[in-house]
Amino acid sequence: MKFHHVGMVVRSVSVAENLCRERLKDNEPLVWGPVPAFQCAVAFSTRFPMIEFVVPEPESRLVKFLGGKSVLHHIAFAVEDVRNPLPFSPGDLIFDEPAAAPVQGLLVNFLNPLEGLLVEVVQEPKSKS
Repeated sequence: MKFHHVGMVVRSVSVAENLCRERLKDNEPLVWGPVPAFQCAVAFSTRFPMIEFVVPEPESRLVKFLGGKSVLHHIAFAVEDVRNPLPFSPGDLIFDEPAAAPVQGLLVNFLNPLEGLLVEVVQEPKSKS
């Protein structure tokens, strides 16, 4: 297991783009991809790939839960197998099946929150050797 990224939920694509340009000094365009299972679109900063921007769809649970605010949402760890995310237990997973996040070819799931901390586990695509 290793650190993968921090997920920031932002109100809109333009907020994410402004954060990249103004705060991160990253002028590369963000490449967005949908994650239908979580009712959102995601993009990673080119200069700082450990930062993920999440823009929820207007009717998503994220908007209702967060009240439309931009927040630091989760921390993510890369694991070998997202269905058996050692050192965590499969019983800790929120969803029965992982979701595909096409931006980086990831498979993702979340652990049940503990003390309000949301942890995502990600499985990176197998490298072609």
